[in-house]
Amino acid sequence: MSLLEISNLRVAYDSPAGTVMAVDGVDFSIEPGEFVGLAGESGCGKTTLAMSIPQLLPRMARITEGSIRFDGQLISDLNEEQMKPFRWKDISVIFQGALNALNPVQSIGSQIQEPIRVHDSSVNEVQAHERMCDLLEAVGIPAKRALDYPHQFSGGMRQRVMIAMALACQPKLVIADEPITALDVMTQAQIMDLLRSLCDKFDLSMILISHDLSVLAQTCDRVAVMYAGKIVETGRAEDVFGNDGAKSRADHPYTQRLLKAYPNINHERVFIDGIPGMPPDLSQPQHGCRFADRCDLAIARCASEEPRLSNFGNNHQVACHVATPPGANYS
Repeated sequence: MSLLEISNLRVAYDSPAGTVMAVDGVDFSIEPGEFVGLAGESGCGKTTLAMSIPQLLPRMARITEGSIRFDGQLISDLNEEQMKPFRWKDISVIFQGALNALNPVQSIGSQIQEPIRVHDSSVNEVQAHERMCDLLEAVGIPAKRALDYPHQFSGGMRQRVMIAMALACQPKLVIADEPITALDVMTQAQIMDLLRSLCDKFDLSMILISHDLSVLAQTCDRVAVMYAGKIVETGRAEDVFGNDGAKSRADHPYTQRLLKAYPNINHERVFIDGIPGMPPDLSQPQHGCRFADRCDLAIARCASEEPRLSNFGNNHQVACHVATPPGANYS
């Protein structure tokens, strides 16, 4: 049984322009111990999809259809009070921008201990302190710095504090929302290596949201590419993005254009090629393929018929009328 099963999820935002369907009919799952990446342009629905799981959406957003099951239990219909036992204890979040997420007037030690005391009644004060010290050491911060405040740490160290806090209650699923965006390249590599090693060590499942395709390729077991509220391609990271110099086997034109828009040090040096045009206005009804207006390969069918995810073999799925599954014969 999958740890997380999302079926036909639709999430809408109320705006002055009308209802914006930020996530529109998404099916998504994650297995125990699996590290899954979400990729796509800004505004494609990655964070909305992920924050729907612990119900941490903004007030103007709501789930209008579909279901979310966690460890076999339907959680999408739970109210605020019913969701509290799941947050931190079973599902935790590493937020983007640790300086904004951490309380500036509390020591980092007290902030890491807080979810332990709130969500684990079997742990006393001494045990909570010991677990906090162990977590700090696990993320590379000396336990003696537990009395320090967030402003006394660098950006990379604050992100490590956020990781320690996310692991405080030993959750089954961690959602990492752009955890390395504001960090320098060396610190990014250290944080991603840390996340991968901690997932393996504690047998965690993780959803990693990132614009950095190379990070997803090097870190994740599986990736899902989103465009305009839908998943357009999903598969093993090494197949979709390539890895260790291997050539990408991405089949969706959008995924291919994303890869061309990102420099690859393992291949020939060429100018990066941006994607022309703009994503569709999701406050308006959508017809056909949402990438059709920006796609060089679009055919007449793309403008009128919405493509569905099709099996391309080896757990690789693509939603495209033009892409041809291996072995297909249309003659």
